[in-house]
Amino acid sequence: MGADDSGDDFVVGEGNEAQSGTGLFGNVDSDGKYPDGVVLAVRASGLIQNACDGIQSFATTGGTGLYAESDWGDGVFGYTKGNSNSGAVGKNDGNGFGLFGHSVGGDGVFGLSNGDDQSGAVGRNDAAGYGVFGHSERGTGVYGESLAVEGDRRIGVHGIAQNGGTGVNGETQDGTGVLGTSATGNYGFGDAGVVGVASAETNGAGVFGISESADGGRGVYGKSPAGDGVFGYSTGDDMSGTVGRNDAAGYGVFGHSERGTGVYGETHAVDGLRRFGVHGVAANGGVGVQGDSVDGSGVSGQSAYGPGVQGNSGTDVGVEGTCLNGAGVRGLGSDWGVAGTSPKGYGGSFAGGRAAIRLEPATTQGAPKAGTHQAGELFVDSGGALYYCRTGGTPGTWVHLA
Repeated sequence: MGADDSGDDFVVGEGNEAQSGTGLFGNVDSDGKYPDGVVLAVRASGLIQNACDGIQSFATTGGTGLYAESDWGDGVFGYTKGNSNSGAVGKNDGNGFGLFGHSVGGDGVFGLSNGDDQSGAVGRNDAAGYGVFGHSERGTGVYGESLAVEGDRRIGVHGIAQNGGTGVNGETQDGTGVLGTSATGNYGFGDAGVVGVASAETNGAGVFGISESADGGRGVYGKSPAGDGVFGYSTGDDMSGTVGRNDAAGYGVFGHSERGTGVYGETHAVDGLRRFGVHGVAANGGVGVQGDSVDGSGVSGQSAYGPGVQGNSGTDVGVEGTCLNGAGVRGLGSDWGVAGTSPKGYGGSFAGGRAAIRLEPATTQGAPKAGTHQAGELFVDSGGALYYCRTGGTPGTWVHLA
């Protein structure tokens, strides 16, 4: 003991008591080092039957059981060679933290592992609580980052539910439940903020959205300032890029645009029976495609080389137009406004409460005197006289019928 020591000797191998604190200070050698690298070493060796702690420290009145401090190194360093043991263990039999880490400018707790199938930090809860819980007053609660450049583990946050649960679940009171942002997407469709993949062993959905709102909430909502709000893609011959379904009396697919087209269909097929921009099928005697308009056209079709609107039916009318106060069907063309052809029946059949057919009178009197005409034409002049073109020509041969 030194001259300044005021207590009794510290006896190894038996209990020691003191009324005041006990300090152990090491003196460095002439080189400013500790020859053995430690001030105090405690080791339990030669044990076979039972385990033994190297150091046990207790604080019974609310203090710290073991306090370690370092100016430049680690405050506490724990090391073990046991496969099922931990370098450092914290336990709390109350409601506090088993292990608490605090840093003024760095990470509170940092875990590092070099194992391919291991984790830097693991949280486990054998009750109904969270395995890992993250909380931040001004930042992100849980943040995941991956620096992998290849392989199937380039995932910032990966969630797995073993028993039919949800892999990743996002909830919010007034914000976005799950938000995905990508600077460079890699699925061939530009930058994908959120990508959902269903395994080949199932027929599940890659992305599935549910809204439990009774006020018209949306299961899936997509928004883009310059691109498509929602884009669906499929390579199946009998499948659809996007499918909408409504089991009530609403619409399967609804399109709305403030300045453009509500629903737009386009096909690039060059042959086959599916070269339709828009194809509507009614399975139970309904209308395949219906167009309604307050003051415009209910259905408008345009084509550079083929029919603007084409209707096919096995046993009924191919195209039907209905109007309560005007024309049910109106045709406008450079050669024929309306053309009807039937390989077995009539090219056209007309019936009306006033008359079966009406020919609009011309503004001139008598048969046409100019222009090229074809045999079979009917013409009504300004006076109501009816003429028939017997022989085509310029102006052709006309016969006064009535």
